[in-house]
Amino acid sequence: MTAWQSWEDYRRDEEWITELPKGGDLPWALFYPADYSIGSANLGFHYVFQRLRESGVAAERFFASPVPYRSVDADTMLERFSVITASVAYEGDIPAFYRWLSGANIPLLAEERVAGSFPVIGMGGALSYINPLTVSGVCDFIILGDGMEVLDHVIESLRLYEGGCGRRELWRRLSESPNILVPPVDIKDGRLVRGLRIGRSLDLNGPYPVHSAWMTERGAFGKTLLLELQRGCARSCSYCTLPRCFGSMRWRKFEIVERALDEITSRFEVPQAGLVTPEAGDYPFLPQLIDKLINKNIGVSFASLRLDRLSEQMILALSGSGRRSITVAPETGGERLRFGCGKKFTDDLILEKLAMAKEAGIDRVKLYFMIGLPGENDEDITAMTELCRRIIAETGQSLTLSVNPFIPKPGTPWQDEIFSGKHTIRQKYEKIKRDMRTITKKTPQLRLTGIKEAETEFNLAWYGYNESRELAKNIESGITKLPISNKETTGIELGRFM
Repeated sequence: MTAWQSWEDYRRDEEWITELPKGGDLPWALFYPADYSIGSANLGFHYVFQRLRESGVAAERFFASPVPYRSVDADTMLERFSVITASVAYEGDIPAFYRWLSGANIPLLAEERVAGSFPVIGMGGALSYINPLTVSGVCDFIILGDGMEVLDHVIESLRLYEGGCGRRELWRRLSESPNILVPPVDIKDGRLVRGLRIGRSLDLNGPYPVHSAWMTERGAFGKTLLLELQRGCARSCSYCTLPRCFGSMRWRKFEIVERALDEITSRFEVPQAGLVTPEAGDYPFLPQLIDKLINKNIGVSFASLRLDRLSEQMILALSGSGRRSITVAPETGGERLRFGCGKKFTDDLILEKLAMAKEAGIDRVKLYFMIGLPGENDEDITAMTELCRRIIAETGQSLTLSVNPFIPKPGTPWQDEIFSGKHTIRQKYEKIKRDMRTITKKTPQLRLTGIKEAETEFNLAWYGYNESRELAKNIESGITKLPISNKETTGIELGRFM
């Protein structure tokens, strides 16, 4: 497709659960830097769009593909919007966001947009909890963490800007909030000069959306109602950003979820509910909710399944929804390393849960593993194959392995550990492939994350202000090489956020 084609077919396939106001007084392009299918499965993107429309903002949705520079909602061209904000979930979305802006002839550096009629550029999303500096060289403002609590202040400030207050006054007004990073004001010589706080404590039982605003067959999970049950995590897995970056574990009251579900199903046919949680088994009201969904003949999918919290009811809910595959994450083949990174469950428990799944008719398993973890040795790599051999022998299930290099991320207990690098990763990959070929019955399928992709993710994860600007300049100049991050310097600056 080209930029001149229409989203008409996509609009026709959308079923709006929440009726939103039309029109508004502030032309706002809400962008997701990936395909429509992926963005439509992002609940935060739904929340922000709903809040903007309900606040009288003339917000319209944009996606990187298949029609990048026209809005889904009305095929409006991007050039008509004075505000552009992106919801950035992953490091790989950053270059995509920059390239999209550059492709629309919008200067990437904030100071180059002050003169003329260029749009204000903002960012929010999951990456803002972990490292908001990754986009700080380009954005006029970045909402830090939970965005719903400060969105009203952003809207009010942008309305004043639209009324003629000027860009520098906009920066000043936005910087009145400790939950908004305004790089032109808050960063001098590459360093933060103001105390800032990342929002991590949104009350899920407050007056905020509970579910997705629309359903579509074109979403990554098909026609699915997304329900948010929980945020945060009480564990401390050494490699994971959730516990430190996303706040303490908190959940939504069952009566709130139940009320929303009853209201929606009285008006719409809901074939499937996607339960959005860091770990579904931790939600204290999950048994009641599963029973409710089954009674309504609604299929169930889980955003995340932890093996030691996987119950028979959850497995039966999956198989009863027609699923014949399950995805779990042992992370390592051996127990020593698995316990060391925070996954405190044994090989026997893995076999017990997968045997339960097999009994329920689930005959395909996708297993996530990491390599290059601190303390890893060759025996740990071999143990991956031996675990798979045992699963196949005892359950007869078909296995697909997704193997990913460990990437030390900001805000994790292992943030100061090293990234293995391409030579070591390649050696480990070759050993895994050799070992897996010794399984002659139902040889597992291997999906190895690309080494260059892993290097890029590690690099972008530690971008600071200077690297963010350098990347923007490279993209504008047509240079494909990514600047190298300065992990130590960025780590110091990230330590200034509260």
